[in-house]
Amino acid sequence: MRRKILLTPGPPAGKGYGDDRTGTAMNAEERKKHILRCAKKLFSRHGFYETQISDIITEADIARGTVYQYFKHKEDIFTTLLEEFYTAWERLIASASENVDLDAVSPEAYLRTRIRTTLLFFAGDNEMCNIVLRMGVGIHKSFDAVIKRFEKKIAGVIIDDLVIGQNYKTVRADIDRELFANIIVGALFRVSYYYFVQHKSHKDSRDIDAITDRIVGFISPGLFAK
Repeated sequence: MRRKILLTPGPPAGKGYGDDRTGTAMNAEERKKHILRCAKKLFSRHGFYETQISDIITEADIARGTVYQYFKHKEDIFTTLLEEFYTAWERLIASASENVDLDAVSPEAYLRTRIRTTLLFFAGDNEMCNIVLRMGVGIHKSFDAVIKRFEKKIAGVIIDDLVIGQNYKTVRADIDRELFANIIVGALFRVSYYYFVQHKSHKDSRDIDAITDRIVGFISPGLFAK
């Protein structure tokens, strides 16, 4: 039986109308994305507190009034970046799970796919990886809450997978699901920061495959039923 699992980027530039530096006119959605891209680069490079709204305006080459057509303040821009990043992860995980045949796939292969998918996601956006894994935690109460929701969602996905594994009798019945899920979340965050922010040369997919295999090798002995 095949089970589907649904789990839980005008006028000329410089005139103040939000067009890009090349003078190419942008519609409202493109302009909003342009502001977010510029803000993401600055937040990743300098941090939240060191980046001022004026820096974002200069980087995006727009007038001060333009940015406030889309965002209330700098905190709103930062929160939007976080929420969009987390939503993209949820969609990716859901898409990767739609056609998983749990009767055919081995538990190790399923675990490997889950871990590799998340690592590739973090590796695919170095700037957001830097913001979320290095700069985001503890930065502001409202941001902290957003990040904690993301961590909770990842842990929830892992717990759901563990329950399914226990129902299939491939995962140990005595495992502490909440503890194990948080161990994996912490490992994924730390490994992603180490390889994709501090050591960018490891972004090659072959390296990610090797990292994934090592993580699965560490986890499997304590996870799967013999």
